[in-house]
Amino acid sequence: MSLSVLEIKARIIRKLVQWRKWGGSHTENILGGIPGHLRGAKITKQALKELVQDEWLLPAIKTGETHYSLNPKKTDEILQFYEQYCQRD
Repeated sequence: MSLSVLEIKARIIRKLVQWRKWGGSHTENILGGIPGHLRGAKITKQALKELVQDEWLLPAIKTGETHYSLNPKKTDEILQFYEQYCQRD
């Protein structure tokens, strides 16, 4: 199964929104919803990079690993994306 960058972004955003990881609340387990063969893949790294560049994700270096949270300043954009691409029927 091959996922697009958009589908990977949707999985990441879905997980963080559902877990309420906004601002100071962050998690290192951001790739848990991604299939194992894609966790270290170039496409997954590209999706994460784009989310950070768009300032939707805030990276924080904790315990030697990068943890991520959603940027509360981009709440409207993130929730609009979530409603369009992340809602399951």
